[in-house]
Amino acid sequence: MIKTRVAAKTAELIWQLNGKLRGWANYYRHAVAKETFNSVDDQVYRSLAAWSKRRHPNKSADWRQRRYYRAIGRRQWVFFAKSRDGSGQATVLDLFQASSVPITRHIKIKARATPYDPAYADYFARREHSRRVSRQTGRGTRAFA
Repeated sequence: MIKTRVAAKTAELIWQLNGKLRGWANYYRHAVAKETFNSVDDQVYRSLAAWSKRRHPNKSADWRQRRYYRAIGRRQWVFFAKSRDGSGQATVLDLFQASSVPITRHIKIKARATPYDPAYADYFARREHSRRVSRQTGRGTRAFA
């Protein structure tokens, strides 16, 4: 996607990449994928470095770093773009980092449990409550015995 958008504005490229990266990371967050997320972030960084070099072949690496990257906390190389929102206010759009998505484990349902058996009503109620809480807080779910 980066290679096909050589002439795209930086904010447009980030907007499109953010959607793809966030969707992909959310889809695979249930797998053991933290190393894969880090690898994807590395490949995106390399592609964007090549993209910026292709756009500005006569500029120095230091200039490209100041133009396209900024530091946020412990992250030193955050690809960003300055843009204006609908009301004309200046905003900063940062590239989404796939490795920032927490890995959440899928918890299996008990083999004998069925939602139609009243004996397991409490089990399914606790399970649903835990899922709602985890969605609201962004935390992982706990295992059920």
